[in-house]
Amino acid sequence: MNWRPQPPSSSTTSSSNVPAGARRSYALESLTNLLRTQEGLQILDLGGLNQANLDFVTGLGHRLYAEDIVKACDSFFTKQEFANKHFDSHRIAQFIDQTFDFPDQSSDGALVWDVLQFLPNPIAQAVLDRLYRILAPDSFLLAFFHPESGGPAAKPHSCRIIDAKHLMFMPRESARTIELYTTRSIERFFHQFAAVKFFLTRENLQEVIVKR
Repeated sequence: MNWRPQPPSSSTTSSSNVPAGARRSYALESLTNLLRTQEGLQILDLGGLNQANLDFVTGLGHRLYAEDIVKACDSFFTKQEFANKHFDSHRIAQFIDQTFDFPDQSSDGALVWDVLQFLPNPIAQAVLDRLYRILAPDSFLLAFFHPESGGPAAKPHSCRIIDAKHLMFMPRESARTIELYTTRSIERFFHQFAAVKFFLTRENLQEVIVKR
């Protein structure tokens, strides 16, 4: 599976048009300020393609590549592998090579959203390791983590950028097993990166910007 480059589109949405249900995101606001100081970056979106994110990123003068990693994982691995919670390292390597068709240090940022928490831990770690290779030095990674009280099963979200400060979280249809991360385990998860900055929302959602 190859990532699909998306062409530039329209500019960002005005904050006056924020719909009901949108959430304030301080991590997104911080990231937007960074993106406005640069031009022509290559950004990866692991949550799949949606028009809102395409319009926002390209409106800031950057290029967006999108793939739904959760869907790709479900298509590649068998139901038996998920049921047994056993994923052969060679199979994981095949999945990573098939899904991430990018040279090392070729991308400038990754919008990971909450997808890592809805992948089995060995696969999530392999995805993160490949992102570390793909991302250029001083690039960024944006990720969300649901609190421990979220329970053993929850629904991943389609995260749509409304404007520079707001996101709309759209739950997917079916619930999945959720891997729970404490603040300390998130720090360990990103141990090979240069820095991890946390933002806490009113909903107790952990927002993280990681520096490569």
